[in-house]
Amino acid sequence: MDGIEVIANAFKIRASATLDICAGTTGLTEAQEIELATLIQRNTDFANGVPKVKPLTDILVAKLVSQTYKRDNPELPDGAKTYCKKWLKEYLYKRRADIKSKYIEKGNSTEEDGFTLMAVELGLGMVYKNTQYHSNEYMQGTDDLFVNGVVYDNKSSWSLDTFPMFEAEIPDDKYEWQLNTYCVLRGVNDAVLAYTLIDAPIEMVERELKWLPTDNEKYRRAVNMLFTTEAFEAARIALFPDATYTYFTPIPQEKRIKKFPVTCEQYKTNLTIERVKMCRSYILTLLKS
Repeated sequence: MDGIEVIANAFKIRASATLDICAGTTGLTEAQEIELATLIQRNTDFANGVPKVKPLTDILVAKLVSQTYKRDNPELPDGAKTYCKKWLKEYLYKRRADIKSKYIEKGNSTEEDGFTLMAVELGLGMVYKNTQYHSNEYMQGTDDLFVNGVVYDNKSSWSLDTFPMFEAEIPDDKYEWQLNTYCVLRGVNDAVLAYTLIDAPIEMVERELKWLPTDNEKYRRAVNMLFTTEAFEAARIALFPDATYTYFTPIPQEKRIKKFPVTCEQYKTNLTIERVKMCRSYILTLLKS
């Protein structure tokens, strides 16, 4: 194996990015599969002299050829290609984009509080964040918690508006795929995705209110970032003491967590492995170009 093959084969998908390479189709769509089958059948019937079957037109012959090629030579979707290009630049030049946002900052700063809420409301007992990195031939990642053979992952919602309090299904498919990869890496079948609604740290609230001109406006912004009476009162006294609006409805602890059970699905595992292999082949073409 030469140097560029070693680089291409070093590619493994991070659990959090699994859907980035698994989304989309690599060959024909379902409609194209049906159309191709119809063209093949018509072409076969004409060749066999079936009565009243007309030969394919030049346009249909071209479509038959192109769709047959696409079926037999599937390509990665554009999104997966973009991910491969990004990965290769990071791998070759040892630089990784430092993605920052207030949503990520809140998730990081409230992580421990989220774990505590999960431990209490889900009956997990004493928990500690997992720091162990896991990897196999195709995948890699570090889950949040692993308790009694179950993977747990916490997503800290920014506000009540983004918190899936009444949702019956996981709002974002990428998290299902992420947990599926964690399950594979752990060799288990069950996981739980838990959304938590945690008070924003007061320094973050202060930054959000900094440029608002009146205390009433600051109140209206802050009330969407705070969910317990204790946190709200501390912020009110420190940041908007002259607000005439002071009404606040706390959200009970048990209402500030929403769990979604996730079961490892073999088709997702198989597709992930297949796409990793395709990504490696595509990366190899990039290195040769």
